[in-house]
Amino acid sequence: MKLRHHACLGLGLLVTSCDKPNQAHSPAAENPDAPRVTKKIQRPPREDSPDARATLRSALEIEVPEARDKAIAKLAWDALELDPDLAREAMDKLTPGSPERIRLIQHLAMRMAEENVDSALIWAATLGNAYENAAAIGHIALVLASSDPERAGNLLSESGIEGRDFDVVVVQVLGRWAAQSPADAAAWVALFPPGESREAGISSVVSIWVEADAAGALSWMAALQDATIRGETIRAMANALVSQAEETRKQLLDHADPSLRAEISMELELTKKEAGNRSLPPFE
Repeated sequence: MKLRHHACLGLGLLVTSCDKPNQAHSPAAENPDAPRVTKKIQRPPREDSPDARATLRSALEIEVPEARDKAIAKLAWDALELDPDLAREAMDKLTPGSPERIRLIQHLAMRMAEENVDSALIWAATLGNAYENAAAIGHIALVLASSDPERAGNLLSESGIEGRDFDVVVVQVLGRWAAQSPADAAAWVALFPPGESREAGISSVVSIWVEADAAGALSWMAALQDATIRGETIRAMANALVSQAEETRKQLLDHADPSLRAEISMELELTKKEAGNRSLPPFE
């Protein structure tokens, strides 16, 4: 990933859909920054449905693994509200690590975390493999970030999650953390090892912080001692400012000391040039 495009990464990453596909009320159709709050519906106890059991047995007999997983997953989603025990049983029949099973795990993790985070974490630890555990923990962290973003961040740090899924969750958690305490969010992401996760996280924090408190963001940047992190924040700031009006950029940069303002201005010119080159029609 090119260093100058991490703001795009930070703004473009979306939380992986964790609800039933092709439903009008699916969280995938909602704001990914606001995990769905599931209202617990009190329902009378329900006996196992013979028809549902027969459907599950039929689905298990499908020979093609992908088709079998899709059929079992549909049954699980349909049973989530009325027969959660059957839904869990169906989920257990899905191929470990399959997309259908991961989506169900993510959805269940969020629902359980809305009720009790500690119980959700205990459940996540029982899942079959590290990838499924990471999928659950990531979505528990998303729920937790609304009330306790620092704990959510620490949970992610301890989880060992890596790769794009980690970037997705980090950007979402940092967005909520930066809205509450941008300095703490910035200090946390600055501890990341060099790489795309740190750059995406810095872009997320800087883009939010400069809108809320440009003087605070620029003061934090000026105090950075690590040259690499300083360079990443300057690129993030340039990407955050490039779409602003010239007068707005000038007002924001008035908060920076002369040295930092010169560095950001130089980076802005490079960012604008790159943006202009990308908008040019291809040469024929």
